[in-house]
Amino acid sequence: MAIPSSEAKHVLQKFNSYHPRVQFICEIGNKTINFLDTTIIIENNVIKFDIYHKSSFSGRYLNYQSQHGTVIGMVNRPRDDDHHCTTYYQAITILFVFTRRGCEEEARSGVVQDDIGSEERMAGRLRGTTRMLAVCLVYLWTLLGELRVTAAVAGGTKGWQVGNGHKYKLTNTLIFRETESSKSTGDVGFRVTGELDITALWQDFNDPNIFLLKFELLSPQLWIKSRRAPEPEGFVEHSSKIEQVAEKPFFVLWRHGDVEAVYMDPAESASSANLKRGLASLFQYRTLDDEVRQRDASGFCDVTYLMSGDNVIEKRKTACTHGTLPPSKQHPNPMFAVTLKSYRNSKYVLTQSLLPERLNDYEGHKMALVSKPDIGTSVVSERTLEQTVETISATAIQANSAKQAVMLLKPEYKETDIELQPMLATCPDTGCPTIDRVIEKYYKTLTASELGTAKSASAFLKLLPLVRNASPEELHKILRTPRNQRIKMQLLDIFGAASTLSAHQAAMKILRQDETGDETERYLWALSLSPTPHVDVARDILRRSEETMQNDKVSETYALAAGAMARHYGSAAVIEKARVSLELGLETCTGEECKLKFLRALRNLRCPAAIPTLLVHALSDSKTISTAAWRALKALPREAVTDEMKSSAHRVFYQIGGPRRDSSVRTIALDVILENEPSEEVLRDFVKYLSSKDPAYEVRKYLSQRLELLAERDARFADYLRNIYVNGNSTLNNYHMQAQRGLSTAFARHFLRSPDSNGSLVTVQEVNSGLLKRGIVDVVLESNEQRQAMFSLGLFAGGLGSFVSNQDEVTEVDDTEVATAGMEIDILDVGIRPFVFFTGQGELMGHVWSGTADTKTPAFQALASLYSHSEYVPLGSGFVAELDVQGAVSFELAGEIQLSLWSRNARSLVEMNAGVTVHGGTRVHTSFVQSKAEFTMAMEPKLQLSTTVDFSGPSALCMRLSQPITVVKYQVYKIERIPGSRHRLRKTRRMKVHSPGRSYKLNQKNNEMCAKFTNLS
Repeated sequence: MAIPSSEAKHVLQKFNSYHPRVQFICEIGNKTINFLDTTIIIENNVIKFDIYHKSSFSGRYLNYQSQHGTVIGMVNRPRDDDHHCTTYYQAITILFVFTRRGCEEEARSGVVQDDIGSEERMAGRLRGTTRMLAVCLVYLWTLLGELRVTAAVAGGTKGWQVGNGHKYKLTNTLIFRETESSKSTGDVGFRVTGELDITALWQDFNDPNIFLLKFELLSPQLWIKSRRAPEPEGFVEHSSKIEQVAEKPFFVLWRHGDVEAVYMDPAESASSANLKRGLASLFQYRTLDDEVRQRDASGFCDVTYLMSGDNVIEKRKTACTHGTLPPSKQHPNPMFAVTLKSYRNSKYVLTQSLLPERLNDYEGHKMALVSKPDIGTSVVSERTLEQTVETISATAIQANSAKQAVMLLKPEYKETDIELQPMLATCPDTGCPTIDRVIEKYYKTLTASELGTAKSASAFLKLLPLVRNASPEELHKILRTPRNQRIKMQLLDIFGAASTLSAHQAAMKILRQDETGDETERYLWALSLSPTPHVDVARDILRRSEETMQNDKVSETYALAAGAMARHYGSAAVIEKARVSLELGLETCTGEECKLKFLRALRNLRCPAAIPTLLVHALSDSKTISTAAWRALKALPREAVTDEMKSSAHRVFYQIGGPRRDSSVRTIALDVILENEPSEEVLRDFVKYLSSKDPAYEVRKYLSQRLELLAERDARFADYLRNIYVNGNSTLNNYHMQAQRGLSTAFARHFLRSPDSNGSLVTVQEVNSGLLKRGIVDVVLESNEQRQAMFSLGLFAGGLGSFVSNQDEVTEVDDTEVATAGMEIDILDVGIRPFVFFTGQGELMGHVWSGTADTKTPAFQALASLYSHSEYVPLGSGFVAELDVQGAVSFELAGEIQLSLWSRNARSLVEMNAGVTVHGGTRVHTSFVQSKAEFTMAMEPKLQLSTTVDFSGPSALCMRLSQPITVVKYQVYKIERIPGSRHRLRKTRRMKVHSPGRSYKLNQKNNEMCAKFTNLS
């Protein structure tokens, strides 16, 4: 029977399901089809018939696509054939025709309803062959048992012969390079060559397809990259410990192309054992098209086999998982994720015995940053195995089982997993770095004066893995050392980022002596920013947040840390427990400050189940409570926003029912609606509101600016607005509506543009009475539809009407409102306790007369983890590739303010300094060679926000947002060394990218104000 290649798998399954001793294979024709006694040949789109050759080499008669006439002819043949086994084969063919048509039961019973009379006659003849089938089956068993040779049956002849074997030439090459290959620096890597002898020592009596194979790697040689190579980027021989791999053979239990077991010496080194697992995996293959799940050195993979020519099989492995190597660790934030693209392809050229004659195995893994795909490294593995003309022989082993055969050959050998095993950590020749040595080496870099620099972030990355692996006693000793008191705050940052039980125990033991609470807060901030907190540490912080504390600032920081850590851990049970605890604390609060603490903690948690509680407080009569609740609702993910939330926000913004709302509450409620896919009808109502006579014109100005900002970012949003303006009458599209009065503003300015990611500064300023009431500056990164606010600086002020007045504006300021000003910080989506500059006019005047902040003063400092990704990739060639990416940010926020009551003006400056370092790479470490490709990216972005206010007459406010020159340094290191040898190859590439400084335009009114100050000066 001839069939299309796409049907081969299904056909074989049907044939081979009739009896385990009757197994069939496919013959591949090269543009030919065997059709009964004729071979049909397709040549140059012309069909030719060859009637002088038998239909197959075995003399079988074949049927193409079960043509009815052919089947009838086959039914008539038994009467003319002498051999009764021919009748059996023809009967099987007839039965298969009906099986393919879904009529198997009808065929067996001889009842097939069809309008072709010939098929009825065929079914009748088939009914008469039932007894003949049984006779032929017995005959066929005898025939197969005696001869074991038939092209139609895949038996012992297709494979190995006991006592014989083959010799192969092996070449195994590994190359390490950058994600974006650079010809200027080349790459590093190594090559292993040798001879592989494989002999069949034992065959199962019950299943002739099962063999015990002996693998022996002879004369292994290591080749390394060298400038002395005869060709550029070539290899030369080098001595190494790879000879140890050849000392011991290993055994493979092989069944019809599947590796069912591997036996080797338990004392084998991990490097040697893994290399041998890779060799065994080469001999796991199928000879027909198939899709299966198989386990080999690459792990448990989806494997696709495809016949691409005569005796040529292509193999592709995807979706590989492993259970023997450490699990991968990934950053929970997709913006700081790492992508890994892999391919595993092999091509087998088989002999007539269906054994590999030549094999090419290709494998590659490319690792890159999601936010910047051109930064990363890759490893490529290529193996070739070629059979030589030399044959080898060995003495066959007589045993009842494979395990018994192994016991007779090598009693000490044990069965082992074919998946690769982890390599033990090795130290360089100079010894493993200790935590004390690293602290001493980077002591100066860890001081507070270095915060905000890339060097500080780099020192953080050097210490972090050592802290994670240290004991509580060792870490406690470090914090107690008198010399380390100068860098104690930075050490607490590292302990919190590690978030291990050992680090937590050591830190909490030291923090018992913290009287001011500053050190405790610093440690809790670090825990909040840790991307992978330990669950027991998160539970301990939640438990402590429920306790009553004398220090209100520390108490609030505990609550905020509990919410952030539960969210970062990601477990639904942990998040729910934190929500219940925080809501219970909120319910038992009596004072406003207590409620604010838990509302801010719920904002860090971002749990949709807390929406009902937050909505109750969002509709509170208290301005501060309502503002905090709406900020918590605004922070929820977009998919969690409910219709009830949108409806409440709608009522608050339009002030429908209830008391009149503060402008800050209204604008935050407005943001909730605008940032959650509003409909065209909702936007039309907003546009109509712009022409209303609401006396709070700064709210109208804020809405106008936000509509413009979101239209720049969202095409659908922009289309809605365009339709509204085009289809509306003159009342919706006129100068009065477009040019709103007020100083409130909202805009976005790009500081980074690339094909893969964008960076922007998003500024929202709400002004009241000529003074900044609420201002936010967000540093935002966007990549692959992901949007991440790296840092958010918020300034707030209130109750300053006695200093500045504007009779033209009708405000809603409460005369009893206490003068206050402060700063709110979000870093990496974690809210920090607000910093209040002053509360009450008495405290304000004290700052004015004493000049508390007339010099630059740090307001917030931190070291935090940015990237945290580690992954082990088993290579089919027998090596374990370690992928690691770690990143850190060293952050400092400082400011100064000068206020003159005599001149009735004020000046302020806020500086944000950040040092960012990202280090990553791919490496393979073995006992005989070590190669790796690493990259380091470092930059020090800065942002300055200066404000000048003059209230000697009509209020004037000038804000300047600027960014100094930024330099991005990118370095790539490719290193190769041989343990126990002086050989060390290092290739380096350095690159700098300069980003010019710039001053960002806010709006035209602000420009006019700043021009006024310039003229006065």
